[in-house]
Amino acid sequence: MDTRAPIQVSLEPCVHIISFDELSARFICGLDNGIRVFRANDCIRTIKESPGPGSGVAVAALLDDRYIAVVGGGRSPNSSPNIVQFWDNVEAKKLNELDFAEPVLGIRMTTTSVAVILAERTVVLQYAKHNGSNLIGPAAVVGLHRTANNLNALCSIRGDRMALPGLTPGQVQLLGLKDKTKNIIRAHSSELRQLDLSKDGQLLATASKQGTLIRVFSTSTLSQTHEFRRGVDPAIIYSLSISPTNQFIASTSDSGTLHIFDLRPPSTDETKSVPRKRVSTTRPSATSRNRPSPSDFDALSLPSASTSPRTAGGFYGPPPDLAHAPPSSGPSVVSAIARFPGMPRAFSDARSMTSISYHMGNDPPNWQGQPRYLNTTLPNGQTGKVANPNVPIPGLPHGRPPKGVLAWDPKAGDRRLWCVGGGADARWESFVLHEGEDGRLRLGKEGWRAFLTRQFPEEG
Repeated sequence: MDTRAPIQVSLEPCVHIISFDELSARFICGLDNGIRVFRANDCIRTIKESPGPGSGVAVAALLDDRYIAVVGGGRSPNSSPNIVQFWDNVEAKKLNELDFAEPVLGIRMTTTSVAVILAERTVVLQYAKHNGSNLIGPAAVVGLHRTANNLNALCSIRGDRMALPGLTPGQVQLLGLKDKTKNIIRAHSSELRQLDLSKDGQLLATASKQGTLIRVFSTSTLSQTHEFRRGVDPAIIYSLSISPTNQFIASTSDSGTLHIFDLRPPSTDETKSVPRKRVSTTRPSATSRNRPSPSDFDALSLPSASTSPRTAGGFYGPPPDLAHAPPSSGPSVVSAIARFPGMPRAFSDARSMTSISYHMGNDPPNWQGQPRYLNTTLPNGQTGKVANPNVPIPGLPHGRPPKGVLAWDPKAGDRRLWCVGGGADARWESFVLHEGEDGRLRLGKEGWRAFLTRQFPEEG
């Protein structure tokens, strides 16, 4: 009998969850050995902690670098998957611990409230002083909202407005946290996969499990304002993000492509010369095959005392195969075919104005680091191997590592956004929108960082 220990793929930690804070200034990663917090604009780590025995974290949320909420998970969880722990990182104290008697799938934290997402309900908590002290933590329950089966942990909070899946698959309920209002939007005919509220709470973007259409609704009139076709083939939408001034929507999917959709009203000249429905092709134009010059990209802000990550630490300019210009939105074969009567609707739907590939990673099937196979005794008495599955992660029912989590740079005027992926091959990427020679906006890759490895070389 083979008694040798199974070979481990890697001893490096893997990222279970990625979440941006309310202002898109920080993002937190829940790992199998604790948490890490990074600045969103340059991916410099600000916090590295292991809050509790076991240290595995599957759900995490934060407010700046101070208040953090975590739920245990992974191969060695730091606590029960039913318990939410709230920490004050400045005081190095656990403020509160709440047991919800069922697995917690997600958490959303804002400056006014905390939403704890469960399978078929979402609990809204309000901040209060902790045990008579001056420390503030979530304590009082102010809302309990039932939903359809919400295994993807969908929830978006902007100000006093919250969006959740409705009781019927495909519906969205818009809730007023202050005035206690409730409105229903029939967004899709199938189960929701992603949703996002704009920064001002005026727009709602949704995608279903089909992943072919992205719809935008006005939260004041409850009417649909835009509909975009991401593609014809079904896909898993990983993330949706509306830009700070409601000009664009960004989306990522398991196809490995980052799409940008245009929400701006058409200009007078554009209305006369170019049809409103932008139809992109998969073949780039002649100019789009040229690599953008370095002047097309802005430099990242870096700490003055650090080594420049452009020459060390895994941060480089766009490689030739990814620094391509997006598909042209001018006249194409697809748009010509769409003019024929009786053609399917997919040929005439509005599509993304620009797109680019993002890093999907090279994660193995056993991306959590466990042995891929386990030895077992078969019914006939012989020894065989069986697959060793990944430990289920809340909010990721597909079993894959988190990829393509998006956030727009609030200080870049709708021209820069970040894309973060987890798993065993975790990476932060920065993309910028810039004008091409034809005057159209194109998406370029500004740089990246593999943030689980050493960021900067040691001096000497």
